[in-house]
Order: sequence, then structure tokens, then C-alpha cells
Amino acid sequence: MSVTPPQRPPQEQQKPTRRRRAADLKPETFAFYGRFTGWLMLALILSYIGLQLPLPYRLLAVVAGLAGVAGAIVLLVQSIRRKLPLLMYISASAVLICCGMFALVGGAQTMFWQATSEFDECRELALTDSSLNQCFVDYEDNMLTSIPGLR
Repeated sequence: MSVTPPQRPPQEQQKPTRRRRAADLKPETFAFYGRFTGWLMLALILSYIGLQLPLPYRLLAVVAGLAGVAGAIVLLVQSIRRKLPLLMYISASAVLICCGMFALVGGAQTMFWQATSEFDECRELALTDSSLNQCFVDYEDNMLTSIPGLR
């Protein structure tokens, strides 16, 4: 009886799969995704500006935010599939988070259209901090009373 372990057959040398580097990509690929990222940044800026506008134009934040979210998802998927540089992952994630938040806030303000329009008018007429605080309190009350069953 032998104490030595059984002999294993020699394993074939496998080449380690090399991750594609940015230098392996074509310049046209960089140009395309660079332009795509630029369009996403435009959607991000438009959705932010849309939140600062008066109420009828605030719908721009929702539309641009949803477009930015859709584009960011496409860029994130393509970054994973084509193994694009890390900056594309970061920019897609940032646009996804920011545009999603802007679209969510704009959508919530659109759902409470009447309360938001009254709040905008009150905020324009407020001269002191206490009157501005009263505008916020009234805004919260108007939002809660507009939902049936809460009050």
C-alpha cells in the first residue's frame, strides 16, 4: 500500500482570457459612444433646468428625465457587452441616477398639479421666512388633502 496520492493527468495549458482593453477598440466606437454620452448629458441638463421652470414647462423635466434614463440603460448595457472603458460605466450610472431622480420629482409635482401651482404662487408672493414656511406647510396640507382617504 502506497502513501503517495494518485497521479493526475497533466492539465493542458489554457490561455487566460484576456480582457479587452480600450486600446483594442476602434476609434469609431469611441466617437459613437462619446457622442451618445454627450446626448445623455444634454438630457441631464434639460431635466435639471426643467425643474426650475414654472409649472407647465416643468413637464420638460419628466420627458428629459425619462429619455435620460432610457439612454443611460442602453449605454450601461452596451458598456457591459462591448467592454467599454470604466468612464462609460460611471457616466451611465450618474445619468441614470440623476435623471431618474429629476423625472421622479417632476412626476410627483405633476401629480399634485393644483397644490404645486398654488405653492409656486405663494412662494413668489412670500416676503419673509415665516411666510415662506407657511407656504411649505400649506403645500404639504394641499398635497395630503388631494389624496382621497388620507384625511
